[in-house]
Parts: sequence; structure tokens; C-alpha cells
Amino acid sequence: MERSSAACAMEWSIELEKALRLKKPGRAVEAIRQIGCRLQQWSREPEPNVAVYNMFDLVTWEDRLFSNTILLRLADAFKFDDKHIRLAVVRVFLSELYSRDSSRSKQYQGILSKARVQNHHELLTRVKVVLNGGDPEARGLALILLGCWAHFAKDSAQIRYLIFSSLFSSHLSEVKASIFAAACICQLADDFAQVFLAILVNIMTSTTSLTIRMAGARVFAKLGCSHSMAKTAYKVMLVF
Repeated sequence: MERSSAACAMEWSIELEKALRLKKPGRAVEAIRQIGCRLQQWSREPEPNVAVYNMFDLVTWEDRLFSNTILLRLADAFKFDDKHIRLAVVRVFLSELYSRDSSRSKQYQGILSKARVQNHHELLTRVKVVLNGGDPEARGLALILLGCWAHFAKDSAQIRYLIFSSLFSSHLSEVKASIFAAACICQLADDFAQVFLAILVNIMTSTTSLTIRMAGARVFAKLGCSHSMAKTAYKVMLVF
């Protein structure tokens, strides 16, 4: 029988660690790209049961330990000031996000679901280091990462505040990234969506940037379908 991702987890984790330590140009980026493909595959597989653990001689929850280790290594790599590595890490999680069934976002049980990410506080802490830095491009990438991690980032009051604050940035790329992150969380948290809608109304009626207006308009479909939100969204769209 072909080995499952859970059975390969330790090997994958070690390979990634070695590649990141080598400091060879391009090798780390290639290793990150490779682990991205593996994470997509892993996310599609059901969690192993007792029979699978026994078949591959695994300790119970061993796969979760190594999946969380892999995620933490990627977050550590993102924290350091290397543009190419940061882009590679973001692409890993964007690819995983876009591989999901968007119509079943709340039912997602993949490798980045809150139930399977045990060290989410440590992951978010590393991204906040970048988000609190002075480089707007890096902050934009950090916001995109938070959007990809919405399933476990949505409950953090600090993360919510940082996303809302970034909506008022003077840097276009950062505002677009914060809209993306907010849109991802809106699909999972109705209370967040209510607050975000009020802010979005203000942004779209005050900005002259067509790019920001377009980015904001795309979010309305993800805000939920309660009567109050639908009514507010309708009134906003009458302005344009």
C-alpha cells in the first residue's frame, strides 16, 4: 500500500529543515515549493485512524506533531528578511487555500483547520513580527498569510485589530492585502463581517482609487446573507 502523507510526515519535516539550513541560493525556495505540493496532498487526505497508525507503525497523533513542525518552520522562514523566501511561503498557503472547496469553507477540515493546528499562537506571533515591521510590501505578504490562516487566525483579537488597522494604510498593496485577509475571515466569522462591512462602506465611499474599490466590491459576496448585511451592502452599491 502506498504510504500516506501522515506516514511521510517525519521525513518531509527533516528534508525541509535541512534545506532551510543549507543557505544555498534557490535551494530553500525549491524545498518550500516542494513542501507546498505535499501539504496540498496531505490536506485532501482524511486524518489517519487507528488502523492506519498501526499499518505504518506510527504513534498516535505523530502526524499532527510533524505537520505543526512543518508549519512552524515555514513561519520561521517567513519571519526572516528574504523576499524570495517570503514569496515562496505565501504561495504555498495561497495554493492550499485555492485548492479548497470555497462553497464549504466553514466545513474545511484540512491541514490548516483550527482543530489540526495545535501551535497557532506561535505561528501568529511570528507573522506579527513582520506585520509590525516597517516594510509595506512585507506587511502585505503577512496579511495575505493571515487570510490563508483564517481558520485559526479569526479568533485572535490582536489579528483582527491589525487587519482592520491595515485597511487605512497609505500603501495600496497593504490595503488590498488587508481586504483579502478580511474577506477570508468574513466567510468564517459573522461578527467580524459586520464590523468589516461598516469599515468597507467608509473606504469605498471615500477613496478615489479604482483598484481599492474593485477589491472591496469583490468582498461583498463573502460577507454572508443576513437581512441587515444584505440591505447595507445594497445601499453601498447604489453609490457606484
